[in-house]
Amino acid sequence: MAGKKLKNIKESLTPFLQHMGKTPEKQLQKNLAAMKLLREWIEEEVSESDLKQRESYFESFKEIIDNERIPEYRLYF
Repeated sequence: MAGKKLKNIKESLTPFLQHMGKTPEKQLQKNLAAMKLLREWIEEEVSESDLKQRESYFESFKEIIDNERIPEYRLYF
């Protein structure tokens, strides 16, 4: 019963999930471009000054985000 219900849910959502592959192989094909981009980012050489600038930017970002939230729901501490 639960398996059939799950199958019905998946079938009813199919029109809304066009980005998903029907098989693991098709999903891998869909993911290849994103995987290539991530690999390039990982292999990217970053200078010391760029690294410090990115860290500074991220610290500012975290502060801005947390200042917009109530203290109990802060994301960054």
